Amino acid sequence: MMRAARTASLLLAFYLLTSAATADAECAWVLWTTPLKSDPPRWEPSAAFPTLEDCSRQYGRIFNEFNPKHPNAMVDMRCLPDTIDPRGPKGK
Repeated sequence: MMRAARTASLLLAFYLLTSAATADAECAWVLWTTPLKSDPPRWEPSAAFPTLEDCSRQYGRIFNEFNPKHPNAMVDMRCLPDTIDPRGPKGK
């Protein structure tokens, strides 16, 4: 279980670093969540934040509160700029 948590933390750190490099400093950040076993992924916006740091803090809070209560749950969480929607383009 610790290995999975460590892997998730490392993946999050890598993802945040690569996202931050491409995002506009003036944009808002959205914390997105999806169950890992959903096919296709069902991304849902959880909350919006003015900075990446605020979004990352909330991610950490959720992870630290949720993981001990639900150790077998597999949820992906990502902080993305408000200009990126992981659900893809909307159809017309």
